[in-house]
Amino acid sequence: MNPLTGGLKFLSTTLFNSLLALVFFLAAGHFASPSFVGKVAIIQLVETITASFFSVLPFQLVTREVAHYYALSQDYTKVIYTALSYSLLVSPFLLFLLFFPSYLWLSIPYFFLYLYSSYQSQLLSGLGMFTEVNVGNTIFTFARWGISVIAVFYHNIKLMILIWTLGALIRAIYYQRFLPFKLYIDKVLLRKILRTGFLIYLYGVILFVSFQGDRVVTAFLLGSYDLGIYQLVALAAIVPSMLISSFSSSLLPSSTYYYVKGRDMREMSSMASRIVSLVSLPIAILGYAVSPLFISKLFPQYVSGIESMQLLVLFLTATMPLQLLSTFMIAAKVSYRPFILIGSLSALEVVSLSYLLIPKLGILGAAIAQVINALLTSALYLIFSVKQNVFPLGRREAFMLVLTVLSFLSLINWIIALVLVVLGFRLLGVVSTDEIKVVEGFTPQSLKWFIKVLYLITTDRSIY
Repeated sequence: MNPLTGGLKFLSTTLFNSLLALVFFLAAGHFASPSFVGKVAIIQLVETITASFFSVLPFQLVTREVAHYYALSQDYTKVIYTALSYSLLVSPFLLFLLFFPSYLWLSIPYFFLYLYSSYQSQLLSGLGMFTEVNVGNTIFTFARWGISVIAVFYHNIKLMILIWTLGALIRAIYYQRFLPFKLYIDKVLLRKILRTGFLIYLYGVILFVSFQGDRVVTAFLLGSYDLGIYQLVALAAIVPSMLISSFSSSLLPSSTYYYVKGRDMREMSSMASRIVSLVSLPIAILGYAVSPLFISKLFPQYVSGIESMQLLVLFLTATMPLQLLSTFMIAAKVSYRPFILIGSLSALEVVSLSYLLIPKLGILGAAIAQVINALLTSALYLIFSVKQNVFPLGRREAFMLVLTVLSFLSLINWIIALVLVVLGFRLLGVVSTDEIKVVEGFTPQSLKWFIKVLYLITTDRSIY
């Protein structure tokens, strides 16, 4: 199970998704109104509700369990049967959408397929079948953002739903080729996952409020027009962090696999977070710098969201190394109680600040609420991962935190921030050449050039 090649496959798929989504929203920005984009945002919101509220068997634990059995060379089919059967049995609850506007209840088959294929994807990831997962995602992405552009030209939200549903169906059929199926739930395994994973499930539900609370409050207070503007700039802003997150999608199954094999979790979490920071901090600063040009040239109708996009892209991308610590906390399986505290504080902060700031600042208030949320949750993940002995806080880790704070100087001058961050990595030795050699061992030949770039900005010597 190669975490780097797996991560690269997720990265390429997400990049493909981002480019096609850009084409879709370019078309929507020029040929449809922000109200149409607002309806797309509401469908995506319900999609997130489906994944958050209906996954009583948490996706992360399904991945961890199948990876655990796989690492021990034990029979893992009962995990597959249980997860897929659960997704079928819970699907009738989606009928609550019949009480909503027609375009939402027409989406019920899509939401069912989305939930089912999400479990399929997690199971395949846990088995290290990263290629198969990303082929399915590519099929779905092509339908979701590529073919559905036709619906934008016709201003037809129902046609878009039909295309999305067909894409999700093809993905589910493709995934099923690699998975056995039997309508069977192992009660012992089910109780085990529910007992250990209930806190993670609650965390996911609460996190929905945290991640989507600003959008819900924006829709409630300002309406679908402003929601459409905020949704577009927010989607554009999370592309860098989404790319980094996708690259690390293989971290949970891989860290579980190697942890079972005897690798030190502290070593894995430290090296992963520091190497991710080597990429995320420069990208965060450059994203902040190019946001005004990106919006003004490609989406002139959405220029009122430029400042919101700048804040989101900077803070959400820069804090990614700390956000990833949650993955190692799940893999280490020390205690999941901190997730409830983190999720509760996060949701409370987003909703309360959104209600307070949006009436005064508009969508900028929603962006500020998300920025503070990113800082709050990052600090809490750091505190609890250190407390659980999942993440060390030594010299290199401390320097990484210092450079993260320095990246926020972009609010004053992004060029100075970029110079300080790049020099900091070189002079402080945040990532050593020995660690790059470890990464090089997992790197395919076609990407050796990237390793040479990393060698240029890393060192074994520090000024301290």
